[in-house]
Amino acid sequence: MMKPVYRQAWFTVQYAIVLCALGLYAVSGAAAAPNIPSSHQNPEFSGSWANDRGSVVHLYPSKGLLSGVYQTNLGQPDKGQKFPLTGFVQGDLIAFTVNFAGYGSMTSWAGQLSEDSDGPYIRTLWHLTRDVEDEMEDANLWRSITAGASDFRPLANPPLTNR
Repeated sequence: MMKPVYRQAWFTVQYAIVLCALGLYAVSGAAAAPNIPSSHQNPEFSGSWANDRGSVVHLYPSKGLLSGVYQTNLGQPDKGQKFPLTGFVQGDLIAFTVNFAGYGSMTSWAGQLSEDSDGPYIRTLWHLTRDVEDEMEDANLWRSITAGASDFRPLANPPLTNR
């Protein structure tokens, strides 16, 4: 029977060997996910994208942070009006929020860059919330939130924007 001190030392050695093996495995690239298109390893979100509802987003990522403008094709705002957006990108993931200032609503999108036979697209889920008057909140707060899905495709000839 092994003495407790030797048993603890042997366990420490085994633990170190496993950690070294996992480290070498990760460094070797064997741990990389297979079949990831090169466009998804360093995705390019920069540029103008249009969604399936005709709205256009102009994205400017920098070091994981995202800025840009959003031009909606829906609702009350003038179709040419630009609303600032802010968000994040990480790998092929994206999340951003637009404040439709003056219209009492905000929308947030979260999604992932993908690709199909038509080319790259960003598949998103979104939540829009509208302001509810304080005295109506108890009855209508949940009705103020709308959710949906949108796909954004890159625009070949995007409209000019003055960020």
